Amino acid sequence: MIGIYPLIAQRRSLRSIDTEKSIPEDQLFRLLEAARWAPSTGNAQPWRFVVAREKLTLERMRKTLKPGNQSWAGAAPLLLVICANPSADTIADDKPYYLFDCGLAAENLILQGISEGLVMHPMLGWDEAAVKTELSIPDDNRVVVIIAVGHPGKFEDLPIDLQKRETAPRVRKSLDEMVHYERWKA
Repeated sequence: MIGIYPLIAQRRSLRSIDTEKSIPEDQLFRLLEAARWAPSTGNAQPWRFVVAREKLTLERMRKTLKPGNQSWAGAAPLLLVICANPSADTIADDKPYYLFDCGLAAENLILQGISEGLVMHPMLGWDEAAVKTELSIPDDNRVVVIIAVGHPGKFEDLPIDLQKRETAPRVRKSLDEMVHYERWKA
């Protein structure tokens, strides 16, 4: 990973989260501000953020997560939910862009958090209808991603299977497998 920005090279979706340490208000502001400044198609800024951080809200949100996420994300002191309304999306070349735009906002938010030493783990694996109900998200919006946010926890507190995933080498396909120059080559 020579020559790429170190924050990108070191980024991991860790699961070991300190259950006792909350995210201070000024830090939360910086995360949301970083997401707000993401680029978007036609400057539409389709993303909306729902911050779940109160104890009762987090308890209700844990129940919306699939079992594989409940075991670790349930420990997070903060869940950030990124939503967008597809019908209010910028359509260009007959393609919706809200998912792409929300992905850009999520990456800004994640990199800001990692730069501040936080665990930032985006996840799939939730019941969208339940999330929308628990957080009063309007029906015309889609839940795009949920990001568990917290301070690093004790590695040994994770179940063995998750410890293995935390320490497994980061593997990416080679550029030769994904890059084509001038035209697609078989």
